[in-house]
Amino acid sequence: MRELEHQWHHRGRTITFTWVGETDVAPARVYALAFTQEGKMLLVGGGPGDPGFWLPGGGIEAGETPEEALTRELLEEAAAEVHALERLGAQRAHDSDGGTEYHDFYWCRVTLEDAFDPVHEVQQRRLVPPEAFLDALFWGRDDPKAEMLLERALELDSALPRGDGG
Repeated sequence: MRELEHQWHHRGRTITFTWVGETDVAPARVYALAFTQEGKMLLVGGGPGDPGFWLPGGGIEAGETPEEALTRELLEEAAAEVHALERLGAQRAHDSDGGTEYHDFYWCRVTLEDAFDPVHEVQQRRLVPPEAFLDALFWGRDDPKAEMLLERALELDSALPRGDGG
């Protein structure tokens, strides 16, 4: 696999994201390319100083598996219940301040609760069709990994039959 790498310059630091694929890592964070039964993709955002919309997800708490953390984060950030998920792979995030951690990415199928009560840094949830995903995701057109993740997620999503919303 060709190496996918992207640098993000943020608040005087440079963070280099390098795709490591299906390598078995101990992730510090997890993120979802989440699809509804209707085939829309879920993004979250809207906090102060927010660069735009991003993938739902976050940190893994002590004692949680990555899958448990992702399920919790989707519920907390977007009032989304996970029905199916599959790991897409991982990236290494190296901060110019010297820290390195890994992030796992997952495809998942979700159902959104009608009531959405924004908490923490998330103030909005946004549903977009897959063809608008790269433009809606704040780093979607800058990071070559975004297109690859979208292709993998669409492949997995199309393999799972669509139900009546649950």
